[in-house]
Amino acid sequence: MMEKINQQNNLYEQFLRYSYNDLTELFKKAKTKEEQDFYITLSDLVLQKEQERVIGKK
Repeated sequence: MMEKINQQNNLYEQFLRYSYNDLTELFKKAKTKEEQDFYITLSDLVLQKEQERVIGKK
């Protein structure tokens, strides 16, 4: 179980390395609707984090 949790943390760290543009490129290259949905959801998350950062600075 602990190994699985470590992998999940690693997944989050990997996600943090992707920019919005990276994720939209992956979306364009996706082979299935499910894969497109996955990348668009992640790109939305990146936008939300950026919005929170910008709003927090005001």
